[in-house]
Amino acid sequence: MKITVITPEFYSYGALLITGILKEQGYTVKLQKGFGKVVDADIVFISLQSTIHLMKYQQEISSINAFKIVGGPVTLTPELILECLPVDLVVVGEGENTVYNILKFLETHPSYQISDFKDIPGVAFKVNDQIVSTAPDESPHKRPLPFIPDDIAHENIRGANIYLETHRGCPGNCGFCGVPSLFGRNVRSRPLDEILNEVKYMLSKGAQRIAISGGTGSLYGSKKFKTVDEESFVELLHEISKLTGPKNLIIPDVRVDLVSDEILEAIKQYSRGWVFFGIESGSDRVLRHMKKGITVDQVYEAVEMARNHGVKIGGSFIVAYPGEEEEDYQDTVDLADELMLNDYFVSIAEPIPGTPLGEEVSQLSLEDNLLFQESSKYKRYGFSIAEERALDLMVDSYIFRTFPTALSQKLLKDLQKEVKSQGEHIKSVIHLLKNQYKS
Repeated sequence: MKITVITPEFYSYGALLITGILKEQGYTVKLQKGFGKVVDADIVFISLQSTIHLMKYQQEISSINAFKIVGGPVTLTPELILECLPVDLVVVGEGENTVYNILKFLETHPSYQISDFKDIPGVAFKVNDQIVSTAPDESPHKRPLPFIPDDIAHENIRGANIYLETHRGCPGNCGFCGVPSLFGRNVRSRPLDEILNEVKYMLSKGAQRIAISGGTGSLYGSKKFKTVDEESFVELLHEISKLTGPKNLIIPDVRVDLVSDEILEAIKQYSRGWVFFGIESGSDRVLRHMKKGITVDQVYEAVEMARNHGVKIGGSFIVAYPGEEEEDYQDTVDLADELMLNDYFVSIAEPIPGTPLGEEVSQLSLEDNLLFQESSKYKRYGFSIAEERALDLMVDSYIFRTFPTALSQKLLKDLQKEVKSQGEHIKSVIHLLKNQYKS
């Protein structure tokens, strides 16, 4: 039985982990990045990270002649996958045990019918145009080392060669985020010695810059709802840093309400010295609608605290969230201006299927959606109001930051291209959601 695991655009941690699990079980497995090579396999696992992949890679996935299984963050709505892609199974929820159970079933049932998968937890499939979905597998996961490819040093995922999962789950309830829906709101942290063994293995395979993931990094070790275990998190950074060196350890995301002096000092000493806050909006009204669980005052406090520790600060901002008025947007611009961060990331609100935002947007008329309302300011570019707000905030962010950057014609064109790409991507997702909602 030949097996290929495909990760479309970068080596996602999930694809590496599934490959490692199957190799440990003695299967012949090939890991492939992208669809550029002919797939010669009996079974193909496809790890999809974004809803847009459901449309972007339809032709490539259709051309694969094998038993096809899809997993990854997009599986919050398996019905959508089975409607968009010609695949046999979707892994629902966390897939470590599920993929192994699927293979054992295929080995022992060579003359199976697709309906026979009804007894395997954590799968979805189609029978006579009807979607069947079984309850997720909640038994303890088998966790061998992930498979690390020889070219891992050439990867660049937000500045890192590879991401390292330290925990799962987030007590936050952000309406736009898929983490609580996929992994739950209870934090489950991995043992420190297991994490360190994995880091050593990654380094031995050529990885240099490692980023820790799991949603909000500072939740590692947390045992109570929406609290941090400072001692566990500091120890985590200290011990990993001894292996990687501080300059090669990246802390991608932290909530503004889950930081402290101890956490920020550890980030300063044991990592590259950056913290990335999900700020999202300068309007408390919009933050409440997002179910973000923070206030603008908490943003100011966290930024000031980080600055006092000499930590560089990046911030993400979301524009055109449903219900965002011009006044709310201006509050966001004013906040971004006052904060003077080291870096900014601006995005149009993207409705991930299976999230509260996805549900809200699926029911929102296109006439009421800012992404489909024409911008009078950028009419000649064919921009919507959502794209206008995104572009203006992106442009302004280069002036707002700690060290302002001159806006060249090339930079402006790059930002226009980025905004247009975001808009087209999200419009495609919205149409997909609306078609699914109608059905």
